[in-house]
Amino acid sequence: MPRDLPILLDGSAGEGGGQILRTALALAAATGQPFSIENVRASRLKPGLRPQHREAARAAARLCDAALEGDELGSSRLSFAPRRRVTPGAWAFDVGTAGSTPLLFQTLCWPLALAGGSSTITLRGGTHQDHAPSFHYLALVWAPAVARLGFRFDLALQAAGFYPEGGGEFTASVEAAHPMPPLDLRHRGTLREVDVVSMVCGLPFEVAERQAARALRGLRDLGISAEAERVPMPSRASRGGHVLIVSTFERARAGHGAVSGRERSPEQVADDALEGFRQYVSGGAAIDAHLGDQLLVPAALVAAGLVPPPPGVVPATRYTVAAVTKHLTTNAEVIRRFLDVAIVVHGREGEEGDVVVQPPGATAEVLKFGS
Repeated sequence: MPRDLPILLDGSAGEGGGQILRTALALAAATGQPFSIENVRASRLKPGLRPQHREAARAAARLCDAALEGDELGSSRLSFAPRRRVTPGAWAFDVGTAGSTPLLFQTLCWPLALAGGSSTITLRGGTHQDHAPSFHYLALVWAPAVARLGFRFDLALQAAGFYPEGGGEFTASVEAAHPMPPLDLRHRGTLREVDVVSMVCGLPFEVAERQAARALRGLRDLGISAEAERVPMPSRASRGGHVLIVSTFERARAGHGAVSGRERSPEQVADDALEGFRQYVSGGAAIDAHLGDQLLVPAALVAAGLVPPPPGVVPATRYTVAAVTKHLTTNAEVIRRFLDVAIVVHGREGEEGDVVVQPPGATAEVLKFGS
């Protein structure tokens, strides 16, 4: 293992949520470096470990047989010390609540992809919820994007899980990471097509029709012609609706979605997704704000040489992002603690920006946004 002394992290820094913990768990399992985190989610309404964070820590610990301390509900401190390298295999994890399985997958997939072989993983819990990527965002936007960095995942939904019931399940195959040419997404190119995916689970199909009709009408008002797919999702115990607007450009793809809630009508769900899309297309960035944050870990693993680049190639990733967020800058700070990489973020918080992830000392061109 690379080091004995743990990396010390402050869980109240930056965005102050569970992302600091998830990124640390992913990188610790991938690199073998121990860490200790204090003030876990200290700025949140319910501070400390919630069930989904505890299960993420325990799941990552299983991958590398980590010594784990402080993994009780409400704990403000957690330590994690890997005792062996991650090996390929078949894994199954149950969040036990409506906690996000896509966020859990984004924690576990990196160490598994670097394990030297193929794995399968089954995750049970929430699959579609606010403040987290939905399963469909993962499958239609995130997975194609990280494949361009050498990480190949094949996802399949068995059952949808909405808040508060949960009960969802999806499976994924994880291939061994492989070299790819450097990724440069500073320009998205012209818009090729827009697709609306309107989904319902345990609700009348008419809800999917209403969501789709509202989204298509809003896109027409923006001068955009689109196709809509109305999808009944399999369910075991959950009820909900989801709208995802997927925009495909010459060089990039983005997704903007919303999930139904007890106080949100089908039309409001569609309007929420439309607003995110409208803000994105009104700018010029290639990558949507959420994907911009989610690309940092795989780009850093490539820049650190954990995925050997093609001969003679500098493994630098460059992209423009629709908004510089606290999630983005916080994630960058955590990654720098674990990996010897240079991460440069140009742009003010809330505005469009540029991101460069490269080996230290590399001379990749930095193009400031708008130049």
